[in-house]
Amino acid sequence: MTRNTSLATRLLALSVALMLALPLAASARDAMVTFKVLAPEDTPPDASIYISGNIPSLGPWDPGKVKLGAIGDQTYAITLILPAGLDFQYKFTRGSWESVEKGRWFEEIPDREHHVIGDETVTVRVHNWRDFSGEQEIFTVVGDIRIHEDFPSTSLGNTRTILVYLPPGYEEEEEERRYPVLYMHDGQNVFDAGTSFIGVEWGVDETLERMIGDEQVRPLIVVAIYNTGEREFEYTPTQDAGRGKGGGASRYADFIVDELKPYIDWTYRTQPERQHTGIMGSSLGGIASLYIAWTHPDVFSRVGAMSTAYWWSNSQILTMLEEVDPPPGVRVWLDMGTAEDKSDRNDDEVPDIIEQHRLARNILMAKGLEIPRTLRYIEDDGAVHNERAWASRFPRAVEFLFPGP
Repeated sequence: MTRNTSLATRLLALSVALMLALPLAASARDAMVTFKVLAPEDTPPDASIYISGNIPSLGPWDPGKVKLGAIGDQTYAITLILPAGLDFQYKFTRGSWESVEKGRWFEEIPDREHHVIGDETVTVRVHNWRDFSGEQEIFTVVGDIRIHEDFPSTSLGNTRTILVYLPPGYEEEEEERRYPVLYMHDGQNVFDAGTSFIGVEWGVDETLERMIGDEQVRPLIVVAIYNTGEREFEYTPTQDAGRGKGGGASRYADFIVDELKPYIDWTYRTQPERQHTGIMGSSLGGIASLYIAWTHPDVFSRVGAMSTAYWWSNSQILTMLEEVDPPPGVRVWLDMGTAEDKSDRNDDEVPDIIEQHRLARNILMAKGLEIPRTLRYIEDDGAVHNERAWASRFPRAVEFLFPGP
């Protein structure tokens, strides 16, 4: 009886795995990789488990796209059809980043990694889920960070959280001293691993505490703007025909320029002039940064565009760079990982992202920007499209945009 039950369980697992396989047909070079997940005992019996990763078939990094099948108590499985030789990163969730897996002591864990060598079964034990830890507050920040919850926007008709980092000594310094400001998109990823995408933060607070102390960068204020469920709409100036989304960047710019910035300048001791004001983001946030700076040259003069999603809407952001002159005296940081074709959007229908990155550089140089004085251009060897890569490059970017005294 035990033997028959075990056989039935294995057949059920294989059936579920085959039904959920992505894609359904494999070539001679493809491998069938089965992931068997042993979930924590406190996982709800009706829970759905998902695998998310940095390859297109897993989102990329969509926490609720690829669902595993239940094959027993707290046991789930899926078979993916993947090319032999593929290296990729992944994690498991219960459908959102708020319920991503965590370690034995509820600590953040690195992205799991796998190298496809052939047909195989990978057994993974998940120790805990983030939302079962009871941790609801910011817990990996350092320094002086102020929280403004439910900050309203008339331009966008919504609210969001705003975090404000104040440099060391802000409270002790004389009241006359004022500071430059860097506005950053995807604010939940900037300071805290507990709120960030895939549980990896940029470490901006730790980096600035160190670099300001070492006089590598000027003491500055960072305003981290949380994104919303309308991120694609807010960060892009035109709609992407293939996705049917986007086109709200002008309203998002109005929110920052006409609503948020006046509040920040009134509340904190800022240097409000354009020569002291920067904007930075990654991926779609790179598009938003370039677009907002180019359309509001009287407000911003320092731009950080990391791993810009040039592919959006037939590379509309490159068209803008060609047609619109850069803000006077602007400093621009452009970077891209050389492995981002494998971890962002690229496929046969999308131009090579590195070639688009190089085109952006060439356009800006033709417009008068000079390497390395007013333009820094980086191709980060082997880097992929995620927060860990952007965190590693942030120190160089902020040192270029706001160099020390």
